[in-house]
Amino acid sequence: MKSVIKHILIISLIATITTDNIFAQKKKTARVQVGYFKDYTKEEHLVATLIVKEKRYVPLINGVIQFYSVSDTSRVLLSKIHTDNDGKAVFIINDDNPKIIKDPSGLFTFEVEYEGNSSVNAAKRKIAIKRGDLEVSFFQKDSTKSIEVSATEFGLNNQIIPIEGVNILLYVQGTFSLLNFGKEKTDENGNIHIDFPTDMPGDTTGVLTIVAKIEDNKTFGTIESRGEMNWGIPIEPVKEKQRGLGDTDAPLWMVYTLIILLSAVWFHYIYVIFLIVKIKLVNGNI
Repeated sequence: MKSVIKHILIISLIATITTDNIFAQKKKTARVQVGYFKDYTKEEHLVATLIVKEKRYVPLINGVIQFYSVSDTSRVLLSKIHTDNDGKAVFIINDDNPKIIKDPSGLFTFEVEYEGNSSVNAAKRKIAIKRGDLEVSFFQKDSTKSIEVSATEFGLNNQIIPIEGVNILLYVQGTFSLLNFGKEKTDENGNIHIDFPTDMPGDTTGVLTIVAKIEDNKTFGTIESRGEMNWGIPIEPVKEKQRGLGDTDAPLWMVYTLIILLSAVWFHYIYVIFLIVKIKLVNGNI
């Protein structure tokens, strides 16, 4: 009897230790980041990025991100979106969406949440933004050229209010990236004025694409606007010469090599014919 009780106690102890080890396994830490973006087409969207800690933080693919519109008293689900290969989920903000809550000051508060699973912890993040806009204008007086950017926000009942004291960066669109050439803070009217550089290269007709941005602002997120003007220096397209074996302007080393090779081939043809004729003549004389 004592032996049976002893075995039961040992089995219970092993089961307890195994259970404790299973539950003691730590879940992976997840983090979710969210940003607000308004591009030059006036499309507004929230971008949530979900990352999980392995040896380092890496994107979590195919995780379900829930987007909410929240206030002090409400929390309304807007959408559930799976993350892509970069761990990103994008929610498009539509003006006609009745679920989006706007407080009297014009502030929108959103929350993104990942509920987690058996191996990854849950994570969530809030973002509160005011919706704004940028407009790029061009002015020229005599030989002086300048750019004006106006920054405005939408208040209660869509009232347009100038944004004062926000940094606006100016870029010119390059072939592969944006090239910064100015940064100014808006005045009390929400405007900045920058003299246009006179040595800026454009396309073949001198046209430049100017990009104005508010970047990663705590209140307005990232807002972008663009404008085009033919104030650049026209650049002639570079014509690349396709020099090859069959071209009339082939490299000289290629021409000489070809002549030598062809000459050697024809020499062998002639020499073989000469030997054949000589053999026949010799055989005819025997």
